[in-house]
Amino acid sequence: MDRFKKIGLSALAGTLATLSAAEAGSLSVSGSAEVSYVQRDSDEVTGNPIGMNKNIGFDGSGELDNGWTVSISHDLTDAGAWSSSALTIGMGSLGTLIIDQSAGKDMGSALDNVVPTAFEEADAGMATGLVLSGGAIDDDGSIVYKLPVFSGAQIGFAYQPRSGAGSNADGGTSGNATDTQGEGFEWAVDWSPEMVPGLRVGGAVGKCSDCGAGTKDTDEETWFATYAYGPLSIGYQVVDEDNGTNTFDTDIYGVSFNVNDALSVSYQYGETDGSAATYTTAEFRGISAAYNIGPMAIKFTDNSGKNINGAATDDDDNRELNLSMSF
Repeated sequence: MDRFKKIGLSALAGTLATLSAAEAGSLSVSGSAEVSYVQRDSDEVTGNPIGMNKNIGFDGSGELDNGWTVSISHDLTDAGAWSSSALTIGMGSLGTLIIDQSAGKDMGSALDNVVPTAFEEADAGMATGLVLSGGAIDDDGSIVYKLPVFSGAQIGFAYQPRSGAGSNADGGTSGNATDTQGEGFEWAVDWSPEMVPGLRVGGAVGKCSDCGAGTKDTDEETWFATYAYGPLSIGYQVVDEDNGTNTFDTDIYGVSFNVNDALSVSYQYGETDGSAATYTTAEFRGISAAYNIGPMAIKFTDNSGKNINGAATDDDDNRELNLSMSF
């Protein structure tokens, strides 16, 4: 009898081990560190120009019995708190479903400025930058759906039930008591046509109810085109936004060049014009360079802004030297 018990228990243990191996996923840890030295104009320098960004990410993945994949990502901030999370379900030919908490997985956020640059965008480091797309969908608790890529085209949709509210733990809710934060919707397309190598075109359209100035609706759209030929890349993008009170039109131009496999340089120009009578066209210019040595990169940007936030007397400068390491 004891012998049969041992055989039975051994068989059960083997079965459980097999099930556990089939159902268990994997978890990996990755990270990077960035050290920066920032120089701004004399009226804005307020402290130590040396900074460091410590990024640690936890990524897990597994596969369901029907062949679908499930993955989770959590990122830590400098303060040791979770800064963003995303749960992704890959459904094969049915597409991909993502629950996003501050990870920027909606396509509109990712497509806000795709004009080529070696490092930073032209308005990086400014008190107020270009008016860009992505504001209609707040990624603190949004639902994103992406169709499978077809002929080089990625189409995506996003929904936010209470745009502007904070991220929640499971079982929690957020939003202000007056219910002035409304729903956000967005659709986007990113197409790299196979018949024209190097070309990339697309755009995003978004709408948010009661999210604009004075709890008015916000409507926004952006369209872009970039083209890469050998070491040279060029791009142009437009953005239109209507917050119910004012409208803004943004144009962005840029060019980047890969000097060799390690060194790249770029120039980007952007401007935003507003409908308010007192709004003066805001202009931004940026020169960037990046030099990659394996997992290490040395990057530099020199940005200047004129008429920041439409104010004719507000100019800004930002220079940054950055050293990053990934591990």
